[in-house]
Formats: sequence, C-alpha cells, structure tokens
Amino acid sequence: MDRRSFLERMAKFGIGLEVLPAVASVAWVRDRVASSGETEAAFYRKLPDNRVACLLCPRLETLKPGETGFCRVRTNRGGVLQTAATGRPCVVNLDPIEKGPLNHVLPGTAVFAMAHAGCNLRCRYCQNWQFAQASPSTTRNLRFDQMESVRLVREKALAGVCFTYTEGVVHLEFNLRFAAAVREAGARAFLCTAGFVNRKPFADFLDQLDAVTFTIKGATDRFYRDVIGAPSVRPVLERCVQARQAGKWVEVATLVVPEMNDSDRDLRRIARWIGRNLGRDTPWHIERFMPKYKMRDRPRTPIATLERAREIGREEGLNFVYLSNLAPHPGNHTYCPQCGKAVIKRLGFRLLANRLKHGCCPYCRARIPGVWG
Repeated sequence: MDRRSFLERMAKFGIGLEVLPAVASVAWVRDRVASSGETEAAFYRKLPDNRVACLLCPRLETLKPGETGFCRVRTNRGGVLQTAATGRPCVVNLDPIEKGPLNHVLPGTAVFAMAHAGCNLRCRYCQNWQFAQASPSTTRNLRFDQMESVRLVREKALAGVCFTYTEGVVHLEFNLRFAAAVREAGARAFLCTAGFVNRKPFADFLDQLDAVTFTIKGATDRFYRDVIGAPSVRPVLERCVQARQAGKWVEVATLVVPEMNDSDRDLRRIARWIGRNLGRDTPWHIERFMPKYKMRDRPRTPIATLERAREIGREEGLNFVYLSNLAPHPGNHTYCPQCGKAVIKRLGFRLLANRLKHGCCPYCRARIPGVWG
C-alpha cells in the first residue's frame, strides 16, 4: 500500500470524531488475512527437546514444538518462540481519548487507537470478543505502515497512540516499538490493559508509556477463576502499583456485571483498594455491562446499580468516580473535590466543556490531578 492510499483510507476515521463507531470497520482492509508477520518473541527461555518457556505472563506456559500459547499469539516454531501478526493490527481507529478510558489526560483530544487479535484472558462477557477472543490468523488484518502512522499522528495533531480493544501486552514487542516511535515524534503512548503480565516485561513496556488504564474486573480470586479465566487477581493489582511507582498516570475501570461482581461488598473492596494503594485521586470508571459473547442472556447493568457503585466509590474517599457507557449522566463529569463544582463536562466520551485553568479549578483554584498539557 502506498502512502497516498494509506492516508486516504485512514482519513475516513478522522471525520466527525463525535460519531465514530465503537471499532473501525474492516471493510477497507487489503487482505482477508494478512501475512503472518511472525517474529521471534521476547521474554522466553529455551528448554531441552526444543521446548520453550514463555515468561510474558503469570501462566508461565511450557510449549512443545508446534504448540501455541493460551493467548493464541505466541507459538513454538522448532524451539523458537514466535509471536504472530507483528505489525498486523485488526483494529485501527481515531478515538476520543476519553474512550480509553482516560478522563484526566488531555481532555477532548483524539488518539490513534489500535489492536492486534488475541488475549491471555477468557472473560465470559468479553465486550470485544471478535478480536480479543480470536487468533491473528482468523481476523482481517491491516498491512501496517509504521512510518505513515506516525506521520498521521503528527499531521492530525493527535495526542498519541492508545493500545486498546484487545490485550496490548500479548503483542508487547511491536507495541513497545511503535510507542517509542510515536513518543520520539513528540506525541504520547497510552495503554488499556487487564494487567495480567509479569513484572519485567511490563517494566519494559512502561518505559514507553505515559498513562495506563487498568481493568480491575472483580474483587476476588474466585471471580477471576470462574469468569475471567485467570487464577488470581493478585498480578493485576501488583502491576497497578508498579505503574504508579514508575510515575505513570493511572486510571482504573471496572465493568459491573449484574449478579456477578456488583455486590456492595465487592465494589467497596475494589474502591478501598484503589484509595489505599493508588491514591484517592485515581479516577475509577464504573462501566455498564452489555450482553455479549458467552453472557448474552444476562441483562444490562441497571442504572441504579451503577449509581450505587459510584456512591460507594465516593464513600470510600475516591475523588473522581465516573459512569461509563451511560449518557447523559452527571457521572460523566469531573468535579472539583474541594468546592464540588463541575470543572470538565462530558456527554459520554464527548467533551462539552473544559473549565480547568492550568490544571486547576477556576472557582477555588484547587489543583486537579492529571495530565493536562
């Protein structure tokens, strides 16, 4: 694909950011399935008999030749761990940064949002299951041009790139390099992640990130085992703290599923953990569940449940608790924790007004934590 064709196709996503679809249409992609794009993975160890040990995530899988990991991305090819579809994203879009979700980072700007197929979790309610619960060999993938994409970020004055929709850590090698290229061009890099990754790989990724949104999906190991397909929530919580200690801006999101993780006890447990370990100024996004994937028979999260979750967050001392996938609602806005007035107004992910003055409340001059410039 030449430069002109690439930019013409990408330009389709730059018109009317207010009405962009949830994910980019794949009708324009050049190939039904792009070439494998396999490259040698990082973070693995070679073992006898051409076996390999993947060190990327807490599963610590040992793979025989020909075997593919739980993530559907990393395969043992004759004793060399290969990662599939490197630089072959299945989702490319221009999104409002608020969709990250990131409410305290450069409000009203747009990001180059992208995703590769695959995930190392098996959320039964996966909201992007067509991509996350798929192998890169089965999705429609773009023959990606990194140089043209960086140029697009500059020309459209985007805030940067956001790795979202699927799990960005399973394609860490490519995402890290692309994040570095975007930052070198003067923009920023963001990640929305479930945080199920080991410390060392994540430390390398963090070096090239400016902000991270973590999805803390539930309060208990049982919920993670039964619904998320992971043995424990502990690695996720450890990565949240790691990002905060690395000086990155951190926000947290929790999808509230009726009769699964919506009890006052569980919600209070999450809110209390955020306040004690990440700080009371850490934004918490309460997200509305929509029936999808293997939980289509479950109703949408009642509005009263979402409002109760927001109330719990505020009772636990969190200064910024938001309601997502529900608009219009007062829970879309940012309020000054000192005087209580709305300083940023939103309609869902759409910015209506940003009244901050150099990151401070215009009414009482209290500083509002975030990345404002």
